[in-house]
Amino acid sequence: MKSIKKYIALLALTAIFILSSAADTKSWKAVATEMQGILDDACSLYESGDAEKAYERVNDAYFGHYEVDGFERNTQSRIGGSRAGNVEVQFSRVKGAIRNGKDKGEVRAEADTLIAMLFEDAQKLDPPQMSWTELAKTLNEEFDEAAKMYEEGHLVTAEPKFRKAYARYYGKSKFQENVIKSLSPEKDREIVDLYTETKNMIISRADKTLTSKSIKRLGLLIEETSLSLTKSQNRLQWWGTVAASLMILLREGFEAILIVGAIIAYLRKINQNNRLEAKENGVTAKEVSLRPVFNGSMLGILASIVMAIILIAITRFGFASGQGQEVVEGVTMFIAVAVLFYTSNWMISKSSEASWSSFIKGKVQTSIDKSSMFGLAFTCFLAVFREGAEVILFYQAMLAGSDGSGIVWAVLLGIAASAILLIFVYKAIIVAGKRLPLKPFFLATSILMFIMVVAFVGGGISEFVDAGWIVPHVVEGVPTISLLGIFPYKESLIAQAIALAIVLGSLIAGLAISKNKAKKAA
Repeated sequence: MKSIKKYIALLALTAIFILSSAADTKSWKAVATEMQGILDDACSLYESGDAEKAYERVNDAYFGHYEVDGFERNTQSRIGGSRAGNVEVQFSRVKGAIRNGKDKGEVRAEADTLIAMLFEDAQKLDPPQMSWTELAKTLNEEFDEAAKMYEEGHLVTAEPKFRKAYARYYGKSKFQENVIKSLSPEKDREIVDLYTETKNMIISRADKTLTSKSIKRLGLLIEETSLSLTKSQNRLQWWGTVAASLMILLREGFEAILIVGAIIAYLRKINQNNRLEAKENGVTAKEVSLRPVFNGSMLGILASIVMAIILIAITRFGFASGQGQEVVEGVTMFIAVAVLFYTSNWMISKSSEASWSSFIKGKVQTSIDKSSMFGLAFTCFLAVFREGAEVILFYQAMLAGSDGSGIVWAVLLGIAASAILLIFVYKAIIVAGKRLPLKPFFLATSILMFIMVVAFVGGGISEFVDAGWIVPHVVEGVPTISLLGIFPYKESLIAQAIALAIVLGSLIAGLAISKNKAKKAA
């Protein structure tokens, strides 16, 4: 338990270690504008007949800006992983239209859809150009001018000045919309009623002093409302950051903790049965060491740190690291597929009581053979390494450009809460391993790993699509479910279907062999 706590704590603290690498002074709108220029250039090249150059320019936009400038990471951590996945699919649509020689209008339409998505996300990622208090201050300045006009007798010009200032800075600026959403409709009604009353006073040529006071009273009310709105939204933003931070580690760490926890529970199950068999046979059982598994996990964390630092350093020096990163992630996924498939089959082969009894008799006074232990440790290494670097990069993106220590504390609270939840997940796996009978436990663990195999196959193909190694054929209507490795690409879906068939065949064959062994033993 202490080791797994250290593992989670080290992974969480590593994310904060990257804080100093936070980045960019460019606005996300500026990055989106740069990508728009490159995509427009790609369309022009395609229209002139140079499809190869057009394809390269789309890759320049993706790797040179969407990846390297951190647009993707910020979209994933602050808007959502599914949104980032949809943008990546749209990049693939543009490249696919170019590769497949589609009509110029279709390529242009796909590019325009992508550009619109990028600007929509940039608007969400960038802070507002004017804060609510700045809007209220500007509005008050306009109101003061309108009041002065009215007091000086410029009655005809005072009314449109007052009306337009209210409409521009309260109505059209989304100030009013946010007051209704974040404070209350009643507060908006109070402002609207006072505005209507004041406007009628101006139109009816009411007393100058009373009208001027009413204008100033409305300005003061809007100013006070802006302070309340800022406070309310800052509080919501802070808790939103906590939730986003929690989900990053929980989402990325969940798969790793499932695999690591299942393997540790499995090894403890071996020790538990070793002791029972040894007691029955009157011999001394040698405990299977869990250290290689913990060491594999720790090495995975260290490798994640090194990989994240390398990727951040490469990005800082201006190299297009995005493609290399996608390739590394894709290759890692397929290595994990092979290791998980081997480990799952090995566990299935030991799921029957007869197979297990035979295995135990050969191992009761020794540890598991070195090759099997290495396979389990390497599985843990890959599970952690695959997720660890991404966790670090996600937090680096979240902390980049943070406007104060408040955001840092929100991120830390999210990490702490997520770590606690992951510890509970780990404990649940260990408890299940102790209480479940042998066969259901081994079978459940194997099925879990088989599911991971199918998910990783889809994820690996997706990484190669992003890297430009595979030109995808987009399948309409298929949702992006990154947790299960499901993407709307014909290539990934076919690969997953093949993987699923192999996995099911292996599972059925393994259970049949195990059943036959049990019959022979009986």
